[in-house]
Amino acid sequence: MSTPRVTELMDNVIVVAKPKDIISKVISDMRDFKVWVVPVVNENGKLVGVLSYRDLLERRVSLRSRVSSVMSPPYSISQDSDLVKAMSKIVNMRVRALPVVDSSMSLVGILTREKILNYLLSSKLLPRVQVSSVMSKPAITIEADEAVARAKWLMVRHGITRLPVLEAGKLYGIVSMRDIVERLYYASIPRRSRRGDVVGTEDDILAAPVKAIATTPVITVSEDNDIYEAVNLMLSKGISGMPVISGDSVTGVVSSYDIIKAVLRPYEEVPMEAKLTDINEDVKPLVEKVISNYMAKINRMTNVIDVKINIKKYERGGEEKRSKYSVHLMLKDNVNTYTVNEIDWDPVNAVRYAFETLIKRIEREINRTRDVKRRGRLRGGPPSE
Repeated sequence: MSTPRVTELMDNVIVVAKPKDIISKVISDMRDFKVWVVPVVNENGKLVGVLSYRDLLERRVSLRSRVSSVMSPPYSISQDSDLVKAMSKIVNMRVRALPVVDSSMSLVGILTREKILNYLLSSKLLPRVQVSSVMSKPAITIEADEAVARAKWLMVRHGITRLPVLEAGKLYGIVSMRDIVERLYYASIPRRSRRGDVVGTEDDILAAPVKAIATTPVITVSEDNDIYEAVNLMLSKGISGMPVISGDSVTGVVSSYDIIKAVLRPYEEVPMEAKLTDINEDVKPLVEKVISNYMAKINRMTNVIDVKINIKKYERGGEEKRSKYSVHLMLKDNVNTYTVNEIDWDPVNAVRYAFETLIKRIEREINRTRDVKRRGRLRGGPPSE
């Protein structure tokens, strides 16, 4: 694939934040300009962090808090990189957009999934396949009468940004991460929200039925449709994903992420080796999804060079034999090599525990490095870029 450079596709950044900015102002700008990812820069215009709806949902803080208390470590793409590398980063990090930087880490633009889809569509680079071959399945759904709190939990647990809402087995609506975040953060403001359908305290909103904040009617696509039709629909309606239906049933969800992943597949090089020994075939997709979600989070934290995951099943002796699963996880980045071992009766939980332990170690190392740099600056050392 002959592809353009990032600098040819990037957009100007509409919303930029500083670490000391107040969350309420940034969320207001994100809502008004329909922005999902906000680059955070220092006084010199250098990228120091990224704020997204995912951060706001996972790290709930007060509207009066500073951006620095909730932002993720900076991730970006060089303006000189090609489109294949940019798509690879978007897939591996599961992000909606990438801040674009120059050689000195100064912010120069932003590359969105939507801009990539536009290019792929106009250049006829999308594969001629049906939606069913690229969609995420099975669809993770929620019942209309279930609480908003459960919708939030499902999104965080599964690393997804939207949930089809079902009522009596049929598609009722769709709820997005943006829907939940905006209502939670504005719950403390003593005025009716712009959409006006759910008001009250944060506890009131979390306890409300999800259908109270769901968007209806739902834009959908058939699993038999060509993905060109799906992409045209996403771009024309200004959405990043939608439920896939067959008859009255929701069979999956297709998003700009799934489309880009399908285009990238022949070129992708993932530095990961996974050995899943004696894992039930029904459970294996769940294990693989957990691995994918956690790896996306880690890729946003550090530059991963190599990953090895080994999951083994073994029998515990005694009168009542039960299988346990051991997980050995090794990850190498630019600075450190981390190893984690966990054991659990459930292979999915064993993988979760291993990755949670790994993430805590990476966070500690990031914080330690940040403290060392801060002390160096206080002592008059050279400023860090």
